[in-house]
Amino acid sequence: MIYSFSNGGRNLNQFPGGGLGCLAFTILFVVGGYYLLQGLYSLLLWAAPALLVLTLIINWRVFPDTIKSWLISLRTNPLSALLSLTLAVLVFPFFCLYLLLKAIGYRKMEQLRQQFGAAESTPVEEEFVEFEELESTQKPTQGDGGQMPEPPVKQERQQPLKDQNPYDTYFN
Repeated sequence: MIYSFSNGGRNLNQFPGGGLGCLAFTILFVVGGYYLLQGLYSLLLWAAPALLVLTLIINWRVFPDTIKSWLISLRTNPLSALLSLTLAVLVFPFFCLYLLLKAIGYRKMEQLRQQFGAAESTPVEEEFVEFEELESTQKPTQGDGGQMPEPPVKQERQQPLKDQNPYDTYFN
């Protein structure tokens, strides 16, 4: 017999309504997301020309860079390039928003590059410095009176006899 402890209420991990409640919540979530995206699409469709003009004002190089990346993608993976071009045409308002955000990102990167790269960008003329090659000798120690210490003599290890195995005693 299996006992289940319950404090009279629902478990914390149980969704209200069981499986049917979970299905209803999922359907409501999908329908709400659809209407949200549809509203955003119609709003961006109305604002798309202004977004394109703002993109041109902020950084006009976004357009050639996007076309170059499409052409490179067309050479390397034509199916992916055609799918991305089709998607850009179908969701044109979202693509305009993407271009605007890309232009803002380019501008921010340029500001960071100017801020942090200003000190590094000044070219320093390299001057050749004359140098003198020194002999490298080992420094004598004080205890030897100026003599070099001799390297330690390596002692040969004693080889165990071939007929005696040191592990034989462990298994008796």
